[in-house]
Amino acid sequence: MEAGDWRLLLPVSCPQATRTSCLSNYDIRIVAAVDVLELRAALLLRHRTGSPSVAGDEHPTACHVAAHRDEMPVGIGSIHPEPMPDERRSGTWRLHGVAVDHGHRGMGVGALIVERCLEHAAGHDGRSAWCVAPAGVFGFFERYGFRRSGDPIDDRDGPQYMLFAELGPLRRSWSI
Repeated sequence: MEAGDWRLLLPVSCPQATRTSCLSNYDIRIVAAVDVLELRAALLLRHRTGSPSVAGDEHPTACHVAAHRDEMPVGIGSIHPEPMPDERRSGTWRLHGVAVDHGHRGMGVGALIVERCLEHAAGHDGRSAWCVAPAGVFGFFERYGFRRSGDPIDDRDGPQYMLFAELGPLRRSWSI
């Protein structure tokens, strides 16, 4: 699948009354790696120097997803084939760089990004996925079957957890 080939059209009505904005106002797109780097740096690497790219960004089957509102990127996520550290399982994908701009959190945008990334991996013979997430957000990933693997990892931004999930049918956060 090429950048821009996949577009999710969401229903006009919002099923959850607590959301302040409808998901129909967001356009979820497959984009090129270069299109996620600026927002990745701004949202995830604020206190760090260096490139926001990672080794797997240019992998031929990598997938980069961006959520846009009014043509402005407001959320991103990427996934590419990469075994978990110290494991050699085939079919393992690394989910990374999942972030949503503060003003758009809590509206389901991150869920759509993660779902699209996991669908991509499963569609490319992915059997499992892993990621590293701050202690404060691992609950978000648990909704997609991710479980903690090991003790917290000390990081200058706070404790991080390595999370792992078997890929299978997704329970979507939305319905058409």
